Amino acid sequence: MRSDLVFGAMTHVSNRYLLAQLASEATRKLHKSGARMQDTTNDVLLRFSRADPIGYDKALPEQRAVPLHPKGARPIVRHKSEVAPLPPVREILNTLWEAACVPGA
Repeated sequence: MRSDLVFGAMTHVSNRYLLAQLASEATRKLHKSGARMQDTTNDVLLRFSRADPIGYDKALPEQRAVPLHPKGARPIVRHKSEVAPLPPVREILNTLWEAACVPGA
């Protein structure tokens, strides 16, 4: 029965929502056309009861052979900063107020 398979799979995955997500994803990936979806789901649950489907070993980062940041000196690129002049706050408020007060605008 499928309930026995579900309870067997829950020995490795205690969260029911996570089990449903993992089972549906694995069923989609393992399903072969021409086979019944129910049989594929039962097979996935049986596999989950035998081994941990989460696979904590894969979650650990691998050692990289090449360092991400080389230790060599990088050239310094100087940028000229440009300052954009802004009108005083009173002018902005006055123009907005005038635009709001104009009838038909």
